[in-house]
Amino acid sequence: MNFSSAIQAHSNWKLRLYAACHGSSNDAIDMHTLAQDNACELGKWLYGTGQKYASEAQFGELKTAHAAFHRSAASIAKMIEGGKRTEAEALLSSPESEYCKLSVSVVGFLMGFKARHGDT
Repeated sequence: MNFSSAIQAHSNWKLRLYAACHGSSNDAIDMHTLAQDNACELGKWLYGTGQKYASEAQFGELKTAHAAFHRSAASIAKMIEGGKRTEAEALLSSPESEYCKLSVSVVGFLMGFKARHGDT
């Protein structure tokens, strides 16, 4: 797993959602796919070859945080689609929001995995 790429991909969701808030993106967000934690590269790894790390406590914590991150991101995308762009942007901006806490958590776990196992 290239943990650096996974970190960047998850960080990019914030940019995509911000762009959707401001109507500055032609990039349609599929909320159904976004809500799935096994559709992105990290999710495929978590449910596939990453299982070799399942005995590490951090693996389970990453898997849980990653799934919650995707549900939270999909919830924000739904808000945007429903015209609640200001509210969605507030959640993206607030370090106290569930989305931001989960994003930081996922990135932190990925950085830990990268430090222990390197990028492959």
